[in-house]
This record gives sequence, C-alpha cells and structure tokens, in this order.
Amino acid sequence: MGLFLRIPLILFAAAGLNLALPGPRARAQEIVFIVNADNPQTSISRKELRDFYYKKKRQWPDGTAVRFIDRTPAVPVRKIFLDSVINQTSEEVELYWIGQKLYSGDSSPLQERNDKMTLEFVSNFKGAIGYVRGDMPLAGTHTKALTLDER
Repeated sequence: MGLFLRIPLILFAAAGLNLALPGPRARAQEIVFIVNADNPQTSISRKELRDFYYKKKRQWPDGTAVRFIDRTPAVPVRKIFLDSVINQTSEEVELYWIGQKLYSGDSSPLQERNDKMTLEFVSNFKGAIGYVRGDMPLAGTHTKALTLDER
C-alpha cells in the first residue's frame, strides 16, 4: 500500500474574509440518513450509525435485522459520511473490513453507486438504512428520513 501524505488544513483570514471548510455538523446536513418507511425509528445518533455500520449492533430495537447500505468510494456523499460520522478515511475503513473478513468472516456493508439505487434498496427491506444527498427527494419512495440525534 502506498504512503499517504497528510497535509493539515490551514484556516486563515485575509482582508477580513474568513475562509474555512464547514465542520462535521454542517457537513452532516449535506446527507440524509434514510430507513424503510415501515421502520418505527425517527432519529439516530452518530454512535448508533457507527455501531450499525461496523456491525457491532445488528438489530433494530424491534428485532429486525439491520442492513446498512454504504456508498461506493467515488461518491462524494460517502466522504461526508466517513468524515462526519465514522471519523476515518476510505482507506482506513477498507483495511478494517479486510481485517474483519479475515478474523470473523464479516464483510463490509453493501455498496451502491447512486442515490436512486440506495433509495430502491432501502424501500424494499424493512431493516435497511442508508444515506443519500441532502437534496434527494424521498417522495414516491417507501423511505423516510431520520433526524440525526446529537446525543
């Protein structure tokens, strides 16, 4: 595996103009976490999202099996998810899942390329959870958005 150079982000002010990238909370607003409309959940915490993603928690409170739908590495919304919820890079997550496959036989969550396929998958499975762009319309799908609980 290649050596990755990490360059720190420098925030600066010039001529009274502050230039900064949005923090995790602002970036989290650019994505929406969705579940099947039959799922009774209305909100979810970052910890619950991480536990579902890493398969540390495998069932919803009603006993339905969780099916986490991830996105492919090239999709920009995945970077937002990894930065704001998982707090790891795509490469770090990939290495984690390689280790899990070898150690426990667990494989990474299913990955979808686009929002439409993610919506379709979540619409068809009660225990599914995924994420889409914040501006993606959910009308006409059998999904609903979860509120991100900051607990």
